[in-house]
Amino acid sequence: MPYILGIDTGGTYTDGVLLNFEEKVVVTKAKAFTTPQDLTLGIEECIDNLGEIQPTQIKMVSLSTTLATNAIVEGRGGKVGLILIGYRPTGKFPAHMISIVSGGHDALGTAKCELDREELTKVIGHMKGEVDTLAISGIFSISNPEHESQAKELVLREWVVPIICAHELSTTIGHYERTVTACLNAKLLPVISELLAAFKAVLKNKQINAPLMVVKGDGSLISEEKALERPIETILSGPAASVVGAMFMSGMETFLTLDMGGTTTDIGIVKKNIGECMKKGP
Repeated sequence: MPYILGIDTGGTYTDGVLLNFEEKVVVTKAKAFTTPQDLTLGIEECIDNLGEIQPTQIKMVSLSTTLATNAIVEGRGGKVGLILIGYRPTGKFPAHMISIVSGGHDALGTAKCELDREELTKVIGHMKGEVDTLAISGIFSISNPEHESQAKELVLREWVVPIICAHELSTTIGHYERTVTACLNAKLLPVISELLAAFKAVLKNKQINAPLMVVKGDGSLISEEKALERPIETILSGPAASVVGAMFMSGMETFLTLDMGGTTTDIGIVKKNIGECMKKGP
């Protein structure tokens, strides 16, 4: 009988279910305390508590988590170095260090000036050893990401460091919002990397070779590779998984879910024909 193994790692508990997808039946469920000092311990205990599992029966593994959400709420995560290209900050950014280099484009994608590679090299030397990850954001990079991409390439020639460019995450016009998104994504890189490494280690130990998918904040699934690149997409992963699971198991079209954890409490509301409901009002 083919099963799906579902694991949700929260700030307090790690929960697991073994699901018969075809019959919409939860075969068994279990939980264990999340162990922040070594996530593998809590994940392995949770799977052990599910009882005897035949590894060959597991056809897919789904991982949801609130660790990204909790990290933002609690101000945890990696130390971010933010490199701004052609833009002086006008607001606060969730970054440990901020540097500015000349470059950037206008709204039509025309370069305002050349990327200052000499200054960028100095910035890299200044940030080395001081930050864990990097975010790069250039003015109007959604019109032309050339300088962000060039800066990323130059950084990686001199420094092996997790790095994200703003244009890789968002195509919105607002430069401030796009930059904050890049910073938060960079901040979460070590958090999700640690979780996935622990999870894969446990699966290997249990001889479970099924594909590993991660639940996004909208309830859809992404590969582990994509989750490592864009951990910000796992914000609200846990609550989203609850909504999708409730819909799948109950068959209902209008319902409410309540996720009460040790760090956050999340509510999900699903309504049939929600567009019509919003037009009519309460």
